[in-house]
Amino acid sequence: MTRAEKREAQTVRILEAAKACFVQSGFQGASMHDICRVAGMSPGALYRYFPSKESIIEAIAEGHRRRDAELLAECLANPDIVEGIVSALLTHMRVTHENALSPLFTEIRAEALRNEAVQQSCDCSMRQVHEMIHGRITRAIAQGLINPTVSVATLLPVMVSIGEGLVLNDLPAKGVDMKEVEVMVRTAVTANLRPVARKPE
Repeated sequence: MTRAEKREAQTVRILEAAKACFVQSGFQGASMHDICRVAGMSPGALYRYFPSKESIIEAIAEGHRRRDAELLAECLANPDIVEGIVSALLTHMRVTHENALSPLFTEIRAEALRNEAVQQSCDCSMRQVHEMIHGRITRAIAQGLINPTVSVATLLPVMVSIGEGLVLNDLPAKGVDMKEVEVMVRTAVTANLRPVARKPE
C-alpha cells in the first residue's frame, strides 16, 4: 500500500468512526476523544488528519455532496426526464436508508444552522443539485418534451424539498410501502412536469 493509499485508508477510518459518534451523540455531544476511541487512534495521530471536529464535519458534508452529485448525474442521464427525476428522488432515499445515513443527514442539516462552514458546504451541495436539475428541465422544455405547471424557479426548489423530506423521514425504516411511495412520487412528478404526448410519425 502506498503512502497516499495509507493516508486515504486512515482518513476513511476516522470519518466512519466520526459518523458513528455523531449518529449516537450528535455533532455537539460527540467529542474528539470519542472519535479517537471508536477509531482506535491516539489524539496525536488523529489530529494529523483533522485539526478539529469541525473539519471532520466539513469533510463528511463534502463527501455527501460528491456522492449525491454522482447519483444525481446517473439518474438524470435517463432520456426520459420524468423517470430520471423519479429515480433521483427514490434512489437518494433508498441509498440513505440502506446506509443508515438519515440520522447523520439530519445532524448535518441541524449543524448547518449553527456552523457557517457546514452551512457553506450544504449551500454548495444545494447549488450543484439545483444547477444539474435546472439544466435538465430547461433542456426538456426547449425540446418540447414537457410543459410544467409552474415556472422552473418554483418547480425546482419544491421538488428538491420533496427529495430532502423523503430522506429526512426515512420512510423505509417506518415500514411504509415503497411501491406505493414510488407510485405517489411518479404521479406527482408527471403531473407537474406534464410530459408532452409525442405525435406518431
